[in-house]
Amino acid sequence: MDALGTLSRLTRIEILKFWRKSTARVVLLFLFVGPILGEAALASFSIRDATFPQITQFMFSSDMLMLIALMMVVVSVMALGNDYELGTVTVVLSRGVDRYQFILSKIIATVSAALTNGFVFMISAFVSTYVVHVTYSDVPFVEAAGGDIVWRLIGAIGVIGLVNFVLSGVVMLALVLGRNSWVGMLAGLGYFFGDFIVGVLGSGEVLGVNDAYRYTVVYHAISINELFFPSDPAVSLPRAWIEDGLATPLSAVIVLILYGAILAVLSILLFHRQDLTTKT
Repeated sequence: MDALGTLSRLTRIEILKFWRKSTARVVLLFLFVGPILGEAALASFSIRDATFPQITQFMFSSDMLMLIALMMVVVSVMALGNDYELGTVTVVLSRGVDRYQFILSKIIATVSAALTNGFVFMISAFVSTYVVHVTYSDVPFVEAAGGDIVWRLIGAIGVIGLVNFVLSGVVMLALVLGRNSWVGMLAGLGYFFGDFIVGVLGSGEVLGVNDAYRYTVVYHAISINELFFPSDPAVSLPRAWIEDGLATPLSAVIVLILYGAILAVLSILLFHRQDLTTKT
């Protein structure tokens, strides 16, 4: 219980430290205002596209979820980084905090921030679309959006959390290895774009691996998202995905959790072996 209490306390500290940063609040504001402005702009060009169910092709698309994930890679470095530069690592650990608690608290805080941002984005998008729909459409909202719209929104938020669980593990591992926030930033961005490019390439061989896209985060994330917001595969998915199909949502969830857990464990193991009295 003491270990759990310490982890909980550290996580709260990391969350509060994260949201005190002006950049984090600006990103949150952008994710709140962005859907409203986007819906207003879309409605000015095409009222039909700005209402349910057409709007799901725009505001709730997988591209939007990936954009949020990318933004959180950058923002997460603020929560995970600077401890080496500021020397707070040794200070915190000297107070009886275990190294695994230090790592896990930062990963949990980052995923929590990603879920918060995803929730704000989805609620803003949902409410703004709802207002436009009931104002301009004669089709009952529940009939157009579907009775399970709330569960679908929760599912989309969950996808954001899973993707950022993996990406925060990448950033954390890079920070442990490089002992510098810039290393974590570059590793997170590099992994995201590399994963995205391999996923978009679809078929073919990458680094000797056939159908490498099947191992990417973006492939599994979109496999889950397609369950909640199915799109037109002819225009939204790579050809290989259309021909061979997507992963089942359950297997995709398991794979993303496994990816994130492996990265977290590697970060903890390397951190345990690291001599903090030396500098790189």
